[in-house]
Amino acid sequence: MNFTTIFRYSLPRAKKHKQCTLFLTTRGRDPDGGYRIARCLRHHYEHIRLVIPSLCKSAGTLVVIGADEVVIGDLGELGPLDIQVRKSSELEERSSGLDIIQALGAAQDHTRQAFHSTLVEIRRGGRLSTKLAGEFAATVAIGVAAPLYSQIDPNRLGEMQRAMRIAHEYGQRLNKSSKALRAGALENLVASYPSHSFVIDRKEASELLTNVQSPTQEENDFCEMFWIVLGEQSGHGPMYIRNNEGDEHDGTTQNDIQSPPDAAESGENSADPATADGEGE
Repeated sequence: MNFTTIFRYSLPRAKKHKQCTLFLTTRGRDPDGGYRIARCLRHHYEHIRLVIPSLCKSAGTLVVIGADEVVIGDLGELGPLDIQVRKSSELEERSSGLDIIQALGAAQDHTRQAFHSTLVEIRRGGRLSTKLAGEFAATVAIGVAAPLYSQIDPNRLGEMQRAMRIAHEYGQRLNKSSKALRAGALENLVASYPSHSFVIDRKEASELLTNVQSPTQEENDFCEMFWIVLGEQSGHGPMYIRNNEGDEHDGTTQNDIQSPPDAAESGENSADPATADGEGE
């Protein structure tokens, strides 16, 4: 059973609370999972406070877009909406959705530079007309561009563009509820960052989102207490702190994940977070 299913069935069946605080650590990967988690939280709670103590990359940023308040700690960092696509020729390896897009840009820049430098050198060094010099420069540029563009698989290019479109569409839908994104921020998150691991700290995140805050002292203390879980995504399932009677929680943690009917019938042990897919959201 994947992480998203466990997360969904571990939420309360009845709406007992109007708000929740979620501490999230993830390296991302699955945009569908990130979107489902954000929508699930929005369905169950009127107000979502999301705390980022360490890593919150890729699909985790989709969850951030769906939150009402985003708290980023001193060691917290978001990542661009750079969806990872599985490599068809490699086992369990993924490539960035921006790889081919950046390759196209590099090839275009290299071709343009080859044309410009050849044209200038021929025009300055000889007595040829600009038109004839341009024809020679175009021939050189074509010779430079042809082997570069021939290595780009159009099917793979389409796959990457679809992956980027998925992240953009999910971000738009989540922002309709939260109104968290500043103008142009979604486009920047999808296409303007050079790598999947690029660090977006609290200061830069505040330039993209309208609801970024620093953690409270209580949240810092909580993160310090549970840093072994929050510091790095390492196969832990969701952990809950609930209080069904008063306004303040009792400080105890509960791994009281309820199994969905189909999982129970199939004998899956979904009650133990350690058996969940740790590389999900």
